[in-house]
Amino acid sequence: MIRSKRHHEYDSDGGPWSTGPGDAGLQLPPWERRERYGFLNALYLTLKDVLLAPSRFFGRMPTAVGWQQPLLFAIVSGAFGSFLGWLWAMTGSSLQVLVQENLGRVLRGPIYSFFIFMFSPLIVTVFTFAQAALVHMFLALLGGNRLGFEATFRVSTYSLAALLLAIIPFCGNGIAVIWEVIILIIGLTAIHQTEPWKAVVAVLVTSLILLTVFGGSLITFLMLAMP
Repeated sequence: MIRSKRHHEYDSDGGPWSTGPGDAGLQLPPWERRERYGFLNALYLTLKDVLLAPSRFFGRMPTAVGWQQPLLFAIVSGAFGSFLGWLWAMTGSSLQVLVQENLGRVLRGPIYSFFIFMFSPLIVTVFTFAQAALVHMFLALLGGNRLGFEATFRVSTYSLAALLLAIIPFCGNGIAVIWEVIILIIGLTAIHQTEPWKAVVAVLVTSLILLTVFGGSLITFLMLAMP
């Protein structure tokens, strides 16, 4: 069976832990079948499956059906997560505000809010492509990239469903980051059918690189924005 050339109708009505006949074969996520489920229901079903059953979700995902829909899902998730993080910062219900008063003042200010809401689609796009490229490169070095780049890209985009956890006050952002890393590892293992340790190494090394690059850029921006 060639995974990348097959896809079947996706049906999540049985719930994330369903083991019925509908679980067999490759199936498109609800998000990519919005004409059937509707926008909000498709978003809900996809978020639920990614967050609660990532191995099953990615294990039955086709990989030669386009990049646009996964990227759109990542942009929607990123914008929603950014909004929630900024909202908690405004109310003082985040660790950033509690730990660093100056940083909290910037997060509540117009510069940061404009930056987040206006540029989140661009930030998410750059981040997901960079993350997927690095992860795929390290998987290739370890011999764990059994499918093409689109498979890795799909895991990278749909893993941003974890940003929904930013809705949790105080520690939501931290939990979201940790769970995204876990989803990445599980998803890569499932979709590439590779050894878990290869996915762990690829994700952790990539995360360290991205943290250095994006973290340094964010710190520079915040320092320039502080009064």
